[in-house]
Amino acid sequence: MLTFWDPQGMVFKFGDLEMTPTLVEIVGLTRLPYLDKDLIYTRAHSSTKFLKIIGMDLEDRMGCLDQSWVPLDFLFERFVRPTGYETFVDEFSISYDSWKKRRPIVFDIALLGLLVFPLEGRHISTRLGSIAFALFHDKHSSKVTLVPTILAEIYRALTRIRQGGRFFEGSNLLLQLWMMEHLHPATMFEKDVIDRCLRDRVKCIDHRMTFDKFPLPLGVQAWVDYLGSLTEEKVLWSYLWIDLDVILAGSRVQDFLVLIGLWCTRPYTPARMMRQLGRRQEVPYIPDSRDFIREFDTMPHREVDIQTYWRHAMKMGRDTLAADPNSPGYTHEYFIWLQSTQRGVSIPLPRHVRGVFDEEVTSLILLRQLMDRFT
Repeated sequence: MLTFWDPQGMVFKFGDLEMTPTLVEIVGLTRLPYLDKDLIYTRAHSSTKFLKIIGMDLEDRMGCLDQSWVPLDFLFERFVRPTGYETFVDEFSISYDSWKKRRPIVFDIALLGLLVFPLEGRHISTRLGSIAFALFHDKHSSKVTLVPTILAEIYRALTRIRQGGRFFEGSNLLLQLWMMEHLHPATMFEKDVIDRCLRDRVKCIDHRMTFDKFPLPLGVQAWVDYLGSLTEEKVLWSYLWIDLDVILAGSRVQDFLVLIGLWCTRPYTPARMMRQLGRRQEVPYIPDSRDFIREFDTMPHREVDIQTYWRHAMKMGRDTLAADPNSPGYTHEYFIWLQSTQRGVSIPLPRHVRGVFDEEVTSLILLRQLMDRFT
């Protein structure tokens, strides 16, 4: 997938079509709400604030705190082990009873840091302290959403890998689920309507992998060839199992929204992906949004402006849905526009990234051979 990522447009260009993860699709995959919710801000964080959230006061500061991370083992030894409090009592600024109440917060931080916002080397971002508290333990937790944060970090991670980064600092699991869901054409569900009867998304996908009608490519080059030859009839444009009645289509203040991630801000232009949202695709207006592709460690990110854009989000209702949301179609003008854009971005990945993927594929082939032998 990474070989087809266009960092400028923040879209995948597969064959003669383009797609990108959207807010409503992340909502469907995570079952998290996002409409009429506020963004979570992670900019105003510090190591002192993180330590206060988890109830610790370290006299000898760890250098990693200044880099906004702590080792997973550090949290495990102090909060997961039943003897964590008494073993490290000198490091805590809270009572034993308060420590027991902080353990769920630390669990949330670790879970988010492993599955949703991973860092290399089993590091956990201290920025997650504010997020976990805002989501699960603050009195205003019902007013905020994590969905834009997740999507912004997926966009960021894709671009960083394309630029030579070594570790995908986004939810690789969600990204893969997102792609797999689009690779099941609607014809598959005429008899095998799994998506409509199974609530467990992972179980659903695992079950579908046994279908002869959907053989998976095996190996990096096989996937590159497959994705590079994608055509419209091979793609399920909008998921059959998500609610598309109301979507965010931009802002009343400007033509796009801005997502706040853990480490960055990224523009979000749904007008470019209307087919994924069950609407007929027209030629999208592509605004100059480069000013909002920012990293928090290099530039301020205009929180007031971003909040204004988000709170004035423009919605599209059920009346804008295509007659067949699973195949919404497009205008002739869009077809001409799409042909004029760069097609099939297939730039080889950096060598060190390809090496990691090749090792994983080799292991997967061996595993399948062993499973075939013993089953």
